[in-house]
Amino acid sequence: MRALIFAAMICVAPLAVSAQSAVDRLFDAAGLPELIASFADDSRLGARDLDDSFLQGQGGDVFAETIDRLHDPARLIETMRAGVSDRLDPDDAAQALSFVESEMGQRIARLEVEARQAMSNDDVEAAALAAADRADDAVVAMIELRNLPERNADISFNAQVAFWAGVAATAPDFDVPDIEGQRDAIAARSRTWVTGFYMLVASALEDGDLETYSAFWDTEVAEAWDDAVSAALEEMYSELSFATGQAVGRLLPQNEL
Repeated sequence: MRALIFAAMICVAPLAVSAQSAVDRLFDAAGLPELIASFADDSRLGARDLDDSFLQGQGGDVFAETIDRLHDPARLIETMRAGVSDRLDPDDAAQALSFVESEMGQRIARLEVEARQAMSNDDVEAAALAAADRADDAVVAMIELRNLPERNADISFNAQVAFWAGVAATAPDFDVPDIEGQRDAIAARSRTWVTGFYMLVASALEDGDLETYSAFWDTEVAEAWDDAVSAALEEMYSELSFATGQAVGRLLPQNEL
């Protein structure tokens, strides 16, 4: 019943915004530029570590500069913005804005950005992941409603596949591993990370906020928003991983023979 009432409320929201403006406003109001910037920083640091694990520390400035260019936050933000715009109906975006631009919506968006930034710290991330084992029922229900553990697991797994495809594209003699056996481990890590992340967000919410937030996600427009963001993120991350794999493959020691 609450979801039906909430859906009715957002359906009567004014739609006096242009198609592109609605999607851009929603993208920005939800904090996606800041979230992607945090992702880019973490991913860049992880990719730089590939120099030691694959290139025997010989990647040098060429590899470092390539990784920095690929992980440029401004580039990834605009890639994501275009990907979401291609997938999200402007009318759905305009209706979702009624919640996301509300006082509560903006407060939650800020908390999500702050939580994502905080989890770049190893100690904070470890505490959040530990909290996943004692997650509140309301947190678990919300992430299950949005299918977030499975969405994130698929995105992570497909990014791994894309990375190895990139390596194979520039180092065809490299023995690319079969990562299908890693699917369950990736799924488990994704579930723990998503649960820990939202436990961190929920720890700063007021009474009743999580229930209202879940009611928003239990609407067709919110589902369309989630679908568009997830699909755009998967495309962006897979392309980034493939390009990173290509950079590794070009500089593999065996390719210098």
